[in-house]
Amino acid sequence: MKNDGDELHIMTAEPDTFGAYFRNIRKYRSLIWVFAKRDLKVKYSQTVIGLGWTLLQPLTSLIIYTFFFGFLLQWKTEGIDYPVYVLSGLLGWSYFSYIVNAGTFGLQESAQLIKKIYFPKSVIPLSKMVIALVELGISLLLLIPLLFYFGQVISWKIIFLPIVLFYNTACALCLVFWISVFAYKKRDVLHLIPFLLYFGIWFSPVFFSSDILPSQYTFVLDLNPMANVIQAWRWCLFGFGEFNWIWLINFFIVLALLLTGMYVYNRKENRLSDYI
Repeated sequence: MKNDGDELHIMTAEPDTFGAYFRNIRKYRSLIWVFAKRDLKVKYSQTVIGLGWTLLQPLTSLIIYTFFFGFLLQWKTEGIDYPVYVLSGLLGWSYFSYIVNAGTFGLQESAQLIKKIYFPKSVIPLSKMVIALVELGISLLLLIPLLFYFGQVISWKIIFLPIVLFYNTACALCLVFWISVFAYKKRDVLHLIPFLLYFGIWFSPVFFSSDILPSQYTFVLDLNPMANVIQAWRWCLFGFGEFNWIWLINFFIVLALLLTGMYVYNRKENRLSDYI
């Protein structure tokens, strides 16, 4: 129990209601920025090029994928040059993979802090989301010279980019919360994350187009929310492909799973410090 001016706060072992939980996150929202700034400083401290690593990583992937799949295997994408196609896919996938990887391991990284002071544990994955947003914004700078070089025009559908970004974020946080729910007792689940991210990119059209798959297997991409996200990135940036209603259906499924995952995470949050 603590008295803060005229407002009385009572803290118990019982989990908050869902509405109270969101209000609590809002109350501690300043911690999201504090943790994000801390992690950015730690990540790029004592490095020569600093935030330049954020550009170097997608650039390296772009060169490798373009050389092997675009140059050697001659994979084509109708209506958009292959390097632009790959980079637009990498933006969404890298953003997703960073949040999943950093968000799920964030509890272990902040174990000592969690045991000392109280704050909603959701603040940790949300701070990782902020870092991912910063790095995504920097990585978008790579797209500018490619657009000029290949003469690629931005579509008016870019107005839908915030919705696509929200969908991208929801996919990542949905996994973070559900994995955290199961991993707080069973650490084995955490070892599945590198495999999930490694194999997941092969089931998402980051460096290949859906038309290279046999028609009877294209449904796999429709069922994969991250495949929807990556296709939606290209649709809103360049008008590439056509809007697919399955994107909207999967969006609401992911949103429902995200809210459910946050609810279950909220119910178990008070016990997390006993297992980290």
